[in-house]
Amino acid sequence: MATSSRLKTSLRAVGHIVERRRHPQRFIQIDKCPWDEIYRDGIMAVRHYSLPPMAEIPVNDETMPVERHKYRTPLILVPALGIHCWTYDLMPNRSMVRYLMARGYDIYLVDWGKPSQAERSLDLDTYVNRWLPEAVETVKAHSGQEQVNLMGYCMGGLLCLMYLGGHPDAPVRSLITIASPVNFHKSGPFGKALGLASIPAMQLHDWFKVRLEPLDDKLFHIPAGLLTFGFKMTNPPGVVQAYLDLVKNIADREYVTEYMTMGQWFNDMVDYPGAVVREVIEKMILANSLAKGKIRIGGRSVDFSGIRQDLLAFAGTTDNIVSLRAAKEVLRLVGSQEKRFEEVPGGHAGVFSGSKAPSQAWRISADWLATRSD
Repeated sequence: MATSSRLKTSLRAVGHIVERRRHPQRFIQIDKCPWDEIYRDGIMAVRHYSLPPMAEIPVNDETMPVERHKYRTPLILVPALGIHCWTYDLMPNRSMVRYLMARGYDIYLVDWGKPSQAERSLDLDTYVNRWLPEAVETVKAHSGQEQVNLMGYCMGGLLCLMYLGGHPDAPVRSLITIASPVNFHKSGPFGKALGLASIPAMQLHDWFKVRLEPLDDKLFHIPAGLLTFGFKMTNPPGVVQAYLDLVKNIADREYVTEYMTMGQWFNDMVDYPGAVVREVIEKMILANSLAKGKIRIGGRSVDFSGIRQDLLAFAGTTDNIVSLRAAKEVLRLVGSQEKRFEEVPGGHAGVFSGSKAPSQAWRISADWLATRSD
């Protein structure tokens, strides 16, 4: 009996190995929630999601009832740059979009598209002063509401902060940021190195007026492949361990599906526009302007002290990219009366979409938004 069971497991494992190589799309479960595109400007688009009629949804290995109560104020999800927008909608049982809709929220999402070398001149001004305002106004008109709520992940959270800091009359009720580094010089050893390097760099800037702006955007444009390599190199042992765990669990189809789906996030990243990278290096990494609460984006002065919206900020306890201190600095800078910081389990991706995210960041966000959505 035991021999027969081992034989079946071995055959299943071999089948998964072959199928994974020949038909990887069978394991990759992404972007499954129904949505309609309600606006487009170039490569940027705005989506509106809908939840098919159902009494409950899967969440990890359990189920959660779909709430009948629907909140009026729409929630706009803002992804990071360099990744696909479907990171908000991974596997059906690990989809933040599906979870939030089941909690009663009207969900919209900004799709930044797939920049290529042709879009290397996209700058922060485009994202902060053009596309985010367009998205907010589009959602207002589509939903028939006077205000919206925002949720931004990583750079998406920073874009939201810069938008609110530069548009004091923005029709936004509240903001949630997840793993968004306000102080780039406090992100672990890497941040300390940046802080030390910035001293002579900024001295050169003051003495000789050295600026990166005259340099061609293509010098800073980061192709998707290089971005993928850099992300994986933030935790090489973790990459190796994840693959070894896959080998051990290759006979488990659910395990292989989760591995392949999460892997698609890191293996299928998108280009980072050169103009944005140049601005991030000069204004956020070297000058560390966000930590001072003031930055100039395009023709607008951004001042975080002018942000009055309620704020909920998250950071992961094991995040190797954005430290707790780097994310928590936002509380010191914004002028919000209601502001809260939460430390939750997970690394840079796990805090946002890991197995503990539904009971941590997602649940806390949904509970917090309840009084800010009616």
